Amino acid sequence: MKTTKDANGTKRGNLRLKIEFYILSLWLLFALIFLLTVDIPITFAPDAKFIGIIPLIQRNWLAIISILMALAGVVIMFKLKHRFEGVHYPPAEITNIKNENYEYLTFLTTYIIPLICINLDEIRYVIVLGILLLIIGSIFVKTDLYLGNPTLALLGYHLYRIEAKGFSSTDGILVISQDKLTVGSSIKWIKITDSVWVAKEHK
Repeated sequence: MKTTKDANGTKRGNLRLKIEFYILSLWLLFALIFLLTVDIPITFAPDAKFIGIIPLIQRNWLAIISILMALAGVVIMFKLKHRFEGVHYPPAEITNIKNENYEYLTFLTTYIIPLICINLDEIRYVIVLGILLLIIGSIFVKTDLYLGNPTLALLGYHLYRIEAKGFSSTDGILVISQDKLTVGSSIKWIKITDSVWVAKEHK
């Protein structure tokens, strides 16, 4: 019974980590949406008056949501840095490694650029954008494609496909790390799935 509970807890933890990475991968999109939609009237006329908090929020509700989501991504990034303090897996040694950073360009041209071109002035298009993000998020969480988002590269993340001593995987293990890894590197790792790890060089 305890083993089942532990397994369920691990699955929930892995799902949460996937969702966190998906949100983190969208920080640039949210930042760009904020810049495109923020609307703060500024005038130097002598009879100018503040329009009020409520009207300001009504004019900027999408910008507010976008900046909050972008900030959530930043919080997640710092949270991930401290997550390795509680890692109990033994360090793994890399025996073979391949750089997979080229996947970032594919994600940029396929998803980010088309999404930012949506007309954000009309509510129906904003709703469509929200639905698209949910659908893409669902697909990415199931397929681990969110790791190919180029905005993660801007945050210093590298994407590798590795083989590690004592671990077997048909297509190798996909690893995302803020460290530059090489053959022989010893890594601390957090398992998202059997073939996807978040890693940090163990020094």
